[in-house]
Amino acid sequence: MGKAYIVGCGPGNKDMLTIAGAKIIGMADALIYDHLINPEILDMAKPGCDKIYVGKKPYIKRISQEEINSIIVRESLIKNIVVRLKGGDPFLFGRGGEEIEELKKNGIEYEIIPGVSALISVPEFSGIPLTHRNVNHGVIVTTGNSVENLSIPDCHEFQCNMYTLVIFMGAYNLMDIIKKLLSAGYRKETPVAIIENGTYNYQKTFSGTLEKIDYKYNGSPSIIVVGNVVNYHREFQIIENREYSGKTISIFYDFYSPPLDYLESKGFTIFKIKESQIFPVKIDVHSLCGKNIAIEGRYVQAFFDTLIWNKFDLRDAGKIATDQIGKGLLKKYGIFNLVDISEIDGSYIKLGYGNSGEIDIAKLQKNNFNGYIEDYLDKSDLIVLAGKSESLPPEIKISDRIPVMRIEYPYDEIEKKIVSFFGGIYEKN
Repeated sequence: MGKAYIVGCGPGNKDMLTIAGAKIIGMADALIYDHLINPEILDMAKPGCDKIYVGKKPYIKRISQEEINSIIVRESLIKNIVVRLKGGDPFLFGRGGEEIEELKKNGIEYEIIPGVSALISVPEFSGIPLTHRNVNHGVIVTTGNSVENLSIPDCHEFQCNMYTLVIFMGAYNLMDIIKKLLSAGYRKETPVAIIENGTYNYQKTFSGTLEKIDYKYNGSPSIIVVGNVVNYHREFQIIENREYSGKTISIFYDFYSPPLDYLESKGFTIFKIKESQIFPVKIDVHSLCGKNIAIEGRYVQAFFDTLIWNKFDLRDAGKIATDQIGKGLLKKYGIFNLVDISEIDGSYIKLGYGNSGEIDIAKLQKNNFNGYIEDYLDKSDLIVLAGKSESLPPEIKISDRIPVMRIEYPYDEIEKKIVSFFGGIYEKN
């Protein structure tokens, strides 16, 4: 029996992950993660970590909390360190308490790693201070996924104008929520903001009053802020006003993550997806005993993940052929007797994306993804294949409207090429 960690990883922006969270993710034998977890955070896991997607999207059929609880218990019984990775903070509308109750019921040791909550971070990224001296006295927090059960004070008896009201999961029901607020005594001129995709560079804030707000729900994760502090949005806002705010790029890379700090500073949102995160399918690796294997360097990490999951020692195989990148990586794993891939003959089993006669080690496991990666790609204005990647795996479906750009090593010109693609001028000093 192992130990379970309930870890909050913040509101979405990878930089909001705490040091404590990053440390335990790197130690995990299993990651059980939500829908809004940034792909780069998953890449912090060690090779061989089993990643289990249990994401829940609002207002569609989804995995139940009871099923998630069972998965956490199951993994904790067979692995040493299990991380339940949750958006925001586990204890603020995160159902972390329910998961701990299940762990306690089964006698499983646990620890809680707090996360940066959307309650504070999302309004701050929008330039809205939840409290401001001489404007308000405090904050009221509730959830709006059920208007009937929405808990708000009666403003006829309570000074609502002196408190900021923050409503989670209420954007879908915004108009009904506004009606309830007005009936509770909120003034129609009370400022209100709906913040979509908070803390990302493509976040968007819709501001107005309870009487007039121009907003239409589009499925994006959002929070509602009600109160006089909303007026500071236009004065304090920075994130949404940068040159390329709202532009999103998804980058697939093999080994070396491209340096893109300049693009992010200009407002681009960058989703980096390591190819080995396209989880290898379980294969009969024992059929490789004594066989000669040829593998391109870009697939080595994914191949090793497969070997670890299937408990196979590569030294039990025959000769191993790879390229220069693969040789460098395999030597780190203690494998030195290597053949150059250009010298192979018909006796080698070629590993890579599956063509006739090959073993497909980078095939998607649909039960793990459930649209997770595709959702990030659907947000993209550009998809970049970096390094040796020539195409996306056929299992990944993207819209024809999204352009795809290839950029090979070295990455010296990658930022310039992307800015030029969007019609801009690269001006990095």
